Amino acid sequence: MMHDILIYMLKVSLGIGFVSLSYLLLRNDTALVTKRFYLVAGVLASWIFPFLRFPGIFPGNGPDTVTVPAAQVSVSPAGIPVAAGEVQSHHFNWLLPVVILYVLGAAILFTRHIISLGAMRRKIRESGSSGDIIFSKTNRVFTLFNRVFIPESMRHDPGLEPVLMHERAHIKQLHFIDLLIVELTLVFTWFNPFTWLVSRMIKENHEHLADRLVLSSGVSPAHYRAQLINLSLGVNYFRLAHQFNYSLTKKRFKMMKRTERKRFGILKYFIVIPLVLSAMAVFTASKVSAQDAEVRGSVYFADTGRPAQGASVIVKGTTRGTMVNSTGTFSPDCESDEIITISFIGYKTIEIEAGEITDRPLMLEEKSYELDLEKVDSNKNSKVKIEVKGKSGLEDANPVIVVDGKIVDNIDEVDPGDIENVTVIKDKSSELAKKYNAEGGLILVNLKKRAKGSDEPVFVVVEDMPEYPGGLPALKAYIYENLQYPAKAKEEGIEGKVVVEFVVNKSGKAEDIKILESSYKGFNSAAMEVFSNMPEWKPGKQRGKPVRAKLQVPVEFILGKE
Repeated sequence: MMHDILIYMLKVSLGIGFVSLSYLLLRNDTALVTKRFYLVAGVLASWIFPFLRFPGIFPGNGPDTVTVPAAQVSVSPAGIPVAAGEVQSHHFNWLLPVVILYVLGAAILFTRHIISLGAMRRKIRESGSSGDIIFSKTNRVFTLFNRVFIPESMRHDPGLEPVLMHERAHIKQLHFIDLLIVELTLVFTWFNPFTWLVSRMIKENHEHLADRLVLSSGVSPAHYRAQLINLSLGVNYFRLAHQFNYSLTKKRFKMMKRTERKRFGILKYFIVIPLVLSAMAVFTASKVSAQDAEVRGSVYFADTGRPAQGASVIVKGTTRGTMVNSTGTFSPDCESDEIITISFIGYKTIEIEAGEITDRPLMLEEKSYELDLEKVDSNKNSKVKIEVKGKSGLEDANPVIVVDGKIVDNIDEVDPGDIENVTVIKDKSSELAKKYNAEGGLILVNLKKRAKGSDEPVFVVVEDMPEYPGGLPALKAYIYENLQYPAKAKEEGIEGKVVVEFVVNKSGKAEDIKILESSYKGFNSAAMEVFSNMPEWKPGKQRGKPVRAKLQVPVEFILGKE
């Protein structure tokens, strides 16, 4: 998942690069409001475009897809899919230090902003001001949200009014919204030099907008420029600054003189904007080509973060499906508007539209299955039985049972609801009886999912819940035969229920036993005692492999039932 996040950040950075480089063609344009919208909208578009999907222009899988043979993929201890050769040969894992460096840089920038905001709050408290003007000990003039910070030394300065008009212009035009967007972008893409460049461009345009508002109010341009120079000299501007900052001030002076707009200046935007959007679509958006139009997704276990290898993926309402491979990915044979069902023993089933699975990794949440023993009739056997009665001639014989073309000893594991039809052949000279060497007769069982005449591919889901020896009736009998009713509860006539939760591990042993609900605390130890000593279960299986499964069993304490 971290690999996908880094790829996404690189795409965002690439989009910002297109915006900043193209802005160099528009920088001298006098349409300041249009330039402001272009820069901010460009930054937002850089975040959005990686989520969009466009038809691929170039052949192949596109720059954001890497094909790795499934057999060569393993999982690192951190749960990150890596090439098997990297694990076995102990090659240096570049992803971990990159992630650490990236997170460290983002944390430093974010912390710096938090510290700065805290410092500004202290300055506001120290000044005792309640309005929008804060006279502080700082030697800088700046605006933060809806507050203007002015040096205390300028409180009675006769030239303060143009400065206040300039700073209030930032507040009036809501420039802080642009700054929030670009500063958050800087936190997450601090490694990208173009983000820093866009940040400077946005702030530069803000200054031009504020300057224009001041001059349009009738302030003398010469007096205003002189005031800017005095402020710059007063804070030792040139001592610590680079030459670029000095040229930025010259740039402001030039822009103050240019208020007219060239007649055909708008044509530049009609040329530049489509080019930038096209570049983002080609290099940052996801590609969908005819060759690579199949639905793809990934699914992981939420509790461990590991790929959900072996999970069943079924197209709802059909017998089509697939399974999740060792990297956690899958590609069902379906249309984007079909619903797919993803299931794994011990986890909640996910139902989602196929077109949405490529947007984000899916997470399987752990699930606890409730076994309601009160609905179990201990005198009935829940297994499937086939009894041949009447005139078939097989009552005393040992017929051969064939389920969907395969000879089986019995059909105890077959769900009666899956049976399409049953055919009994007693003529041992028939071709089918000879084929299966059925001297004692033949019983053919056809299942619904393999009904005759169906050309649809069949995906067999093999998900077996844990099974207590003898089934639920035997489990119920074990519990109530071994449950010791607490003497105190019996004396006081207390009845109630305890819900016990436990995990049947891959070996079939009950572990992690705990009381989930209890109506009376005195019942807890008695219930725990029964489950701690219970026989081993037949473990749950996912596609034939044992898996852990969490179960819940309600135990009722009823006087006279013990």
